[in-house]
Amino acid sequence: NRGKRFIRYTQIAYADNEIKDSSFFLHQASESFLKSIPLVYILYGYKEHDLEFLIGKCKPYTLELAKVFPCDTDEEKRLFDLLRRAYLEARYNDKFVVTKADIDALVPKIELLRDIVEKVCEEQIVEYKRLSGR
Repeated sequence: NRGKRFIRYTQIAYADNEIKDSSFFLHQASESFLKSIPLVYILYGYKEHDLEFLIGKCKPYTLELAKVFPCDTDEEKRLFDLLRRAYLEARYNDKFVVTKADIDALVPKIELLRDIVEKVCEEQIVEYKRLSGR
């Protein structure tokens, strides 16, 4: 799975003290996981990179994503915005600031996202098998 590879790339960049790269890879992992849900449910792969857009497309299939990105405090909002912005700014904005502490806070969230997406998709695949009589 691409998302799992991006988590591994995050860890490699982090170990090499390439913290901006780590944030980009976390964005890529998040994007990859989020795109999986519509693929499984409606067989459509969105081309969009914006995490807020992708979460919106996943909401009809699961509300559990609110556990990952609750955005109920200023810090939660800041972390989500940092992750969302990392797609472009980690690569192209010299003034983009992300710290090891930010990555330390984001990694468990992305691992939770991975787990939720796997569960939601596996449940739907089981349902498809049940409906098809397999």
